[in-house]
Amino acid sequence: MTFGCGHKNQVNARLNLEMPPKILWAWERAEDLRFLDPNEFGVAFLAQTLILQKDEVVFRPRRQPLELPPSTYVIAVTRIETVKENSKRPTFSEEQKKKIVNLVKKTLELPDVKAIQIDFDVVVSERAFYRGLINDLKIELPAATSLTMTSLASWCVGDNWFNDFPVDEAVPMAFEMGTDDKSIRDFLAKENDWREPLCRGSYGVSIDDPLLNIKLKPERRIYYFKSSSWEKSDLDKMSR
Repeated sequence: MTFGCGHKNQVNARLNLEMPPKILWAWERAEDLRFLDPNEFGVAFLAQTLILQKDEVVFRPRRQPLELPPSTYVIAVTRIETVKENSKRPTFSEEQKKKIVNLVKKTLELPDVKAIQIDFDVVVSERAFYRGLINDLKIELPAATSLTMTSLASWCVGDNWFNDFPVDEAVPMAFEMGTDDKSIRDFLAKENDWREPLCRGSYGVSIDDPLLNIKLKPERRIYYFKSSSWEKSDLDKMSR
């Protein structure tokens, strides 16, 4: 099954209209976000972590409370990790793929979820599996459900391996960039844009990171990360 440009443009248009301009990532910790204005902010919360090892998919659901104001735009995030130990390396089987698709689909049953996001920092050898997973997931999700993904910033500046993914948005995580940190900061400081078109709808930034002081492209959605629980005073750091 293929996904034509017309369908993709329609979904992207809906995504831009419905999703707020600022999104808070709410990770695995207790969060009380009832201070948010749902007209300005949405929330992408970690709904589950799936760990691939051997032939298994280890399921770890969210265990921390999350409180939101009514009418918040809610994105359910699935974090996928792979065990790197040789004796437990995943087989990346079709059965594992099916289990992941089914578990991701179940997050749509959580309260007020409107969109799905996949967070999977694959290495080169895992890319084919990820491509198959995203394609199968897109087929299985309801047509009205937006599918987004996180992206390493390095994928967005020099590697077009995922430009055929049927996702509505790839969010470049422009923080904690490891060995690529300086080169990507320099790239953005010169007001360059992401080379990968899927990355040109948003930025992912940390509120404690000086990257926030770099002039980002206007009219992009901003996803904000924080390594501890959010507080109302944090909103003052999002004036752009």
